This record gives sequence, structure tokens and C-alpha cells, in this order.
Amino acid sequence: MNQTLSPCGFYLCCTTVLLSIVVQGADAFGYAGQNNALNSSCSVSPSASFADLTIKVTDPTGAVVDRAEIEARCGVTVVTGITSSDGAATIHLRSGNYTLTSSAPGFAKKTLEVHLPLNAPLSIKMDLGSATDIVNVSGDSGFVPYASNAGSKTNALLIEVPQSISIVSEREMEARGVITVNEALRYTPGIQADEYGVEPRFDWLKIRGFDAQTFGIFRDGMRFNSLAGKLDPFELESVEVLKGPSSVLYGELPPGGLINQVTKRPSAERSTMIEAQFGAYDRRQGAIDSTGSFDRDQVFRYRLLGLIRDSDTQTNFTPDNRRLIAPALTWHPSERTNLTVLADYQHDGSKWSQFLPANGTLYNTNPNGIIPVSTFLGEPDYDKVTRDQASIGYTGDHLFADGWNLHSNYRYQYIDFKGRTIVGAGFDGASLTDVSRYLFASPNTNRFNTVDTRALRRFTTGKWEQTVLFGYDYQHIAQRAMGFYLFGVGDLNIYHPVYGQTTIPTGAPYLNNDSVLQQNGLYAQDQIKYGNHLIFTVGGRQDFAQNDITNFLPAGANFSHLDTRFTGRVGVTYLTDFGVAPYFAYSTSFLPNAGTFVFNASTGLSTDPAVPSDARQIEGGVKLQPRTSNSFITASIFQINETNVLVADSNFNEHQDGEVRSRGFELEAVASLSQGLDLHGGYTFTATDNLNDVTTTNIGKWLPQTPRNQFSALADYTRSEGRFAGLGGNFGLRFVGTNAADAANSFFIPNYTLLDAGLRFGYRHTLFSVNATNIADKRYVATCTGLTSCYYGYARNVIGTAQYRF
Repeated sequence: MNQTLSPCGFYLCCTTVLLSIVVQGADAFGYAGQNNALNSSCSVSPSASFADLTIKVTDPTGAVVDRAEIEARCGVTVVTGITSSDGAATIHLRSGNYTLTSSAPGFAKKTLEVHLPLNAPLSIKMDLGSATDIVNVSGDSGFVPYASNAGSKTNALLIEVPQSISIVSEREMEARGVITVNEALRYTPGIQADEYGVEPRFDWLKIRGFDAQTFGIFRDGMRFNSLAGKLDPFELESVEVLKGPSSVLYGELPPGGLINQVTKRPSAERSTMIEAQFGAYDRRQGAIDSTGSFDRDQVFRYRLLGLIRDSDTQTNFTPDNRRLIAPALTWHPSERTNLTVLADYQHDGSKWSQFLPANGTLYNTNPNGIIPVSTFLGEPDYDKVTRDQASIGYTGDHLFADGWNLHSNYRYQYIDFKGRTIVGAGFDGASLTDVSRYLFASPNTNRFNTVDTRALRRFTTGKWEQTVLFGYDYQHIAQRAMGFYLFGVGDLNIYHPVYGQTTIPTGAPYLNNDSVLQQNGLYAQDQIKYGNHLIFTVGGRQDFAQNDITNFLPAGANFSHLDTRFTGRVGVTYLTDFGVAPYFAYSTSFLPNAGTFVFNASTGLSTDPAVPSDARQIEGGVKLQPRTSNSFITASIFQINETNVLVADSNFNEHQDGEVRSRGFELEAVASLSQGLDLHGGYTFTATDNLNDVTTTNIGKWLPQTPRNQFSALADYTRSEGRFAGLGGNFGLRFVGTNAADAANSFFIPNYTLLDAGLRFGYRHTLFSVNATNIADKRYVATCTGLTSCYYGYARNVIGTAQYRF
């Protein structure tokens, strides 16, 4: 059973954490999330005078490197800059000893020690490197993104990609103390996180009004089905969001885009972090993260992650338990070659989300009062969710002498999910206390084989620069799925539940099949830059998606269907010298409707295989990355139209003449300022419309579970100098607007505003932190899918974390 945390318990929890555990030092590497080894020569006096340091960055031929990122670091003092068109950047620092790092896509990162003041500008010659996935966010620029593979598969600068891309860095995730991928994306515009409220099984997410959880979740650039598996943020170095149709690089995708979870990789510098967590709902977690090199030349590098968690949740009888181990090994014989083998195993134990009536949750009209947030409608001895998932794969690339870069990713993943529950079906008859219930079970096993191989090369001819990309990817997804249900499994008094009164029978099977999805895709892309200002991006892809279903039910039918689609993207960006980049793009995507048969009016039967749903997007906007400050701002407007959408008539026959539209505006600003202040804010306006439906009364209505307005703002501050160096914290606000509960828009979910906060203190190699979400403990309904199925949002959760790094 869950344990609620009283105000007294809240302070006791915080005090216990702050007094009992040892953690990482802020003066060694900032705060949690920094893997940099302590520079023994690092020294900066708070009373030292300031000096300007000018750095000029060139490639091996002596040509200047534009928009290289420069970082000067000493403990919690971090100052960054970006080189201009002449390859130079000037940063303002106190006199002292610093570690200086220069990073740029296509080049190996260069690190050196400098002592200020210098009497002359500093020159850095970059060595050619491979365009690898190993570093997706260059450098340590705080909350601010810099470059990514997500939008181009070439590790291009974000400002040069004609598409809205958001990145949540490891530093931001650890500063906020996030415990799920949903939580990591709560401050990201265009994303609806926690779509179904408290949900311990899966990550439910929407992008620009379209579901992403089935086909829109990726891991290291390859498909990851979040309705079977779930990753822990402790295993991730960043979460990337690529918004809008993106099939040109990734194949079948929902129209809203994709979410790419980037796995932590081995580092050359040795670092070990030990972590302990205690918090609300009897949360207890221990974790370790160790990385480094086996040899002095740093050719062989390792990383080992491990986590053990036992925890309850705000829902009675619902645990959130996890066991995780993730080893990785990198072979890095030169800057031209990388090969990393990644593996992990995870075991989860939890239970189902709760289907609660609207009367008593959304509406305060039940004479018996509000239904408690902790309500559990199942049977404690029957309800159960277990998941075992394991994966092994590699990511590798080699830069040949002629300039071609060959990159390849592969992963095999196995997920065994077993879930069964007793679900609420609304009040029984005229009763406002007794809820009718039904049995539901869905055991399934998933096996994924995914591979992505691509070759790219950069050409320079006078003022023209080109990055040419050719790729092939393949996925083979095999699923063994079963499903059982049974209505009328004993009523339960929702206000005074007494469990164990009913013998649970075996449910009737409604699903029993094997399905195999195979997709082959060939793609090409050309990024053309003229005079360091005008950038054209053109790409095309041909996909072949084969789906085969073998049905084992007596009345079931086997199915085999091949879908082919060509998708593409064209975009243009103009990059100014002062860091403003307006852009415009047109892109398309497709999503198969495998295993679905549509109604044939001439025969009166549902015998025609459904074709894929197609989407197209027009997007325009402006990106701003000033050279004078470490910040990144994106403002975009978009319109997405999806056609061939499946819609059902009153007899539940499927038709495929539906069309929906999503259009809106997004604004995101991220900044990491030199005085230890990090900012992340955003606003989203998403207007969704049902343009065509066999149920004519639904035409013109909002798409359900999609708020029109969302706003978020987060400020994080760490004291970098003086007596209180290492003391920091954050405060955040999240607003989620009104959203429709159903396709008919018969009722709506009201808006809500939530507050988050955190406090931390680092000293030497230790860091203590306390993070709280929904600190006002606001009771709210995240959404409803009907009057019998409403879902509470997350109540206040307080977690204390202690780390020690050496």
C-alpha cells in the first residue's frame, strides 16, 4: 500500500537525506551530471581581475572553423563562447588556470590547459573526427543544445537544420531530479507529457497533437516501442525531440515526430558516481555509474551502470520497482575509428493505471465526496505487471582517408511483458459508491532487430559546402500477443473498498496471434551551404513495409500486406553573422495501418486492407543562437495534415476517409549564463481539427487529449563563487490548458498549473539535493477518455538524492 507524506514527514525526509548521505562535490565539477575529472591545476581566485581570452579555431589545413563551441572550466566556473565567421571567439574570465575545450561537428574534441592572462590570442588546430553518435550534444553547455544527430544524422548544428528540435540534456535532467522520460519532457514545448496521468507501466507522450508512444519512440536513432518497454533516465545522456513528419530519415512515423533517447556511452576520463535516493511513498534507490579507460592510451573504454529501486506510488498497492544493469565497452584506436558495444538488462514490477469515474474526480457532484487520489480499483492479489527487457548492440563508425565516413548501428532487443488487472467500468447502475469492474490481461513478447548503416562525406568547393548522406535501415519486429477479458468481475465500493471477496475467473481470449513487421528503407540527403549563410536541405526515402499476422483464434484470419511509400523533405535556412537563422521546410511521413480491414460499401464487408496514413507539414520559423551568450531560442509555426485516417461508423466498421489537422505555434528558449543561472522556458499553441469523419457530428471538433495552450518556465541557479559556492536550486512552473475528453467534444478537462522546486548543496566530491514536483500537492485530473475513465495527475512527490563521485 502506498504511504502518503505528511508535512511533518516531508521535512523529516529532507532532513534525513541532507544529514545522512555523502555525495558529489560542486567545486570539482559543477553539480550532478558532470563526468569531467577534476583538473588538479585548476585555480581561480574570486578577487582576481578579469581578462579577455581570444581563441582562433582552424582545421588541419589552416581554414577557420565557424561556430565551434569553446568552453573554459574551473570547478563550478564555466564560461562558453562560439566562434564567428573568422573562426575567432572572445570570452571574459578572471585570471587563473582553466581547462579549455573546443568542439565542432566533424572534428575530434580538443582539450588543453591554459593560464590567464595571455599576452596573445590562442590558436587551436582541430583534428578531423568521425561524425559519430557517441557525442550527440557537443561539449557541456549546461541546458543549451548545440548539435545533434536527430535532425540530420550528420551531427549538424541545430541552428542549421530547418526543423524544430528540442533537447533535454543530462545536466538538466539531473538538476530537476527526473525519474521518468515523461518527467524529463515536461518543460519541452510541443510535447504533452503524462498524457494519461499516473501511469507506472509506460511512457505516454504526444507531439503536436499526435500519439508518439507506439511508433514515435526511438533509442539511439533506432525504433523503441514504449508500449512494451520503458527506459530509466539514469541510463540516458539526453532526450531529443524531432518535431513534425520525419519519415525521410526514420521510415514509418506518426505525423507529430519522434523522441530519441540517447544512451550514456563510455568516457575516456575515469569517474565513478555512487548515488542513493530516499523519498515519498517509501522510495529507496541505490545506483552506480562508473566509466573510464582500461589503458593509458585510452583505446579501450568502459562504462557500467547499475540501479536497484523499491518504491510504492501514490496509488495504493502499486509499486514502482526496478533492477537495471547496463555495461558498455568502446574501442577507440584513433580519432577516425569508434566502436561501442552496448548492453542492458532491466526488470520492472508494477501495476496498472486506474480507470476512475468522472463523478467524484472531474466533477465534485458526488454526495459521497471526492474519490481519493490513492484509490485502487483492482485486486491486490491478482493485479500484476512484470517486464523483463534486455538488449545488446553496437554503434560504430570509421572515417576513411578520402573523407567518407561509414557509420553503422545495430541492436537486438527482447521485451517480455506480462500484465493483468481488474479495471473499473464506472458506477454500477444508480449507485454512486459501487463500481462495476472487468478483467483484462495482455501478456506479450517482443523481439526487435534494427540496423541503420549510412555513409556521408563533406565537400568544399569555393564558397560551396556539401554534406552528402546515403543510408539503408532495416527493422524486424516480431511480437507474440495474447489478450483476455471478462466483464462483471464483482463490484467494489470505491470509497470503502474491501478486496478479496470475489474469486477471479479466467478471462475469455480475444487476441492470440504472431505478428512480424519488416521494414526496409533507402534514404539520401544533401545539405548544401553557400557562403556560410544560405543552407539548403533536401532528402528523399523509399520504404517497403511488410506485415504478416498469424491468428490462432478459431474465428481469426491470417493477414499479409506490403506497403510502399516515398517520403521527402526540402528546407532552406539563412544563417546571419550574429546568430539569427530564419528557416522554412516542407516534409512528409507515413504510418502503416497493418492488420486493419476497411469497410467495402459494395460488398457490405470489411475485407479491404487499410493503406498507410499519410501526413505532410509546412513549417517556418526562426532560430537564434547569439555568439555573445550561451543561449538558444526557437520560434516556429506549423501545419500538419494527416489523410487516410481510420474512422469508425456507428456499427464499428472501419473507414479510411478521415482527415485531421494540427497547426500551431511553439516558442522555446534555453540559456546557461556565466553566473550559474540556467533557464528553460516555452509556450505551445496547438489547434487540432477533425476535417473529415464518417461521424459528421465530429467534424470541426478538437482531437481528444490535446490541450490548446501549454506554458512552462524553469530557472536553475548554482552559486559559483564565495562562501556559498556549490549552493543551488531551481523553481519551475507548468501550465496545461483545457483539452477535450472525447472525439465528440462532449466534455472537457479544465486547465491546471503546477509548481516544481529543488534545492542542492555540493562540496568537493559530494552533492546533496532535494527535488519536489507539484509542491502545492494540487489534485487534478490529467485527462478522461470517457465518463467512466478519468485519470488523476501526479500528486506531490519529494525525493532526496545523495551522490559521491570519485
